Amino acid sequence: MHTTGCAEERNRIVRVTQLLLRKPIMQLPKIAKNHYEILIIMKRLIVLGLLFGVFAFACKKYTVIDIKVVGQPSMTGSMQKNMEQPFFESLQKKTGLPIIVDYRPVDQMGFKDNFELAMLKRDPIDIVSLRFVQNGQDEPSLIGIDLPGLIPDYQTAREIGQAYGTFIDENLQHRYDAKLLGLWTFGPQIIFCNKPVHQLSDLKGLKVRVGGAFMTPLIQSLGGFPIVIPFEQVADSLAQKAIDCAISSETSAYGAKWPAHLTHIYPIVTQMGTNGIVIRLKTWNKFSESQKIRLTDAVNSYVENTWNFAKKINRQASDCMQGTDNCVLDTRYKLVVSPIKRDDKEILRHFAIHQSFPVWAESCNKVHPNCSIRWKAAVEPIMNRTH
Repeated sequence: MHTTGCAEERNRIVRVTQLLLRKPIMQLPKIAKNHYEILIIMKRLIVLGLLFGVFAFACKKYTVIDIKVVGQPSMTGSMQKNMEQPFFESLQKKTGLPIIVDYRPVDQMGFKDNFELAMLKRDPIDIVSLRFVQNGQDEPSLIGIDLPGLIPDYQTAREIGQAYGTFIDENLQHRYDAKLLGLWTFGPQIIFCNKPVHQLSDLKGLKVRVGGAFMTPLIQSLGGFPIVIPFEQVADSLAQKAIDCAISSETSAYGAKWPAHLTHIYPIVTQMGTNGIVIRLKTWNKFSESQKIRLTDAVNSYVENTWNFAKKINRQASDCMQGTDNCVLDTRYKLVVSPIKRDDKEILRHFAIHQSFPVWAESCNKVHPNCSIRWKAAVEPIMNRTH
């Protein structure tokens, strides 16, 4: 917090007070020898009260809250560069809040994206654009919002986020002294390979990069070899043939220049890439109630725009990775995109219900005893309606 102006105003009032009352306040009754002196003293005290009111106003005016924001990796492309960074860097102007924002992508902070919750709890970080898959080991309830193989589209992802997000918020507040401000998406997480892959069974024997440990059972069930690799290292791993495939959104893959090392895309949705904006409660509570409303409104507007933007930029990235005439981005590739097999959709849904959910529920229930109950109450009605 910056309070230099406060200190200057306080010192100014102290000097004026010394002029008004040339003796300590505790001695005033002793020097008041008649009613006239009492009247003079009372007038001076009134003036002093007004001065302290001015001081309180000045304090509020000059107090500025420093906000350190950790964003998505810079290599994730348009979502980070064209949406997230401009939003946070213009947050003070948009809201009029007394804040100074220091925004930096996570790869410029000196720690990996799977340590974001740990760093939020230990270090003076105020807001995190939280990567859910990567931090699911620390807070398993995060994974429940986007179980591998379960969610097929944007609409379902958004409905589940609205229904289940309150449970995540409760857990973040309880375990990390942090608050969930909003949920957004990178878009469908699909399969990119440097070998021919036309269906899920083609992953057998291939090394597949996944973003977190909770995706490994899916790849293993298909006969592949899952490898957890931080996002910023994937392009090099593909170039060096250390992996055969990787899973991410089209916009993230395009932004990180994966297509330069790829030949095939199998666009079946393994997850929806749901992430969130999280603020430390200590920082949140520095704001007044009206300021909290302004901040919440700004984040809600940003989240709404981000869901729409995700659809747009993933279409653009898809056009350019396939090299169609609709490509409007900088680089055009010629990757082979295979149509999704209907049986593969059923394979993923079956995996989600009979393998993904039970394994995750057991893990989450160890941390939150009512985890699977809360998930079923929030998510099952949506999935039953959309299937």
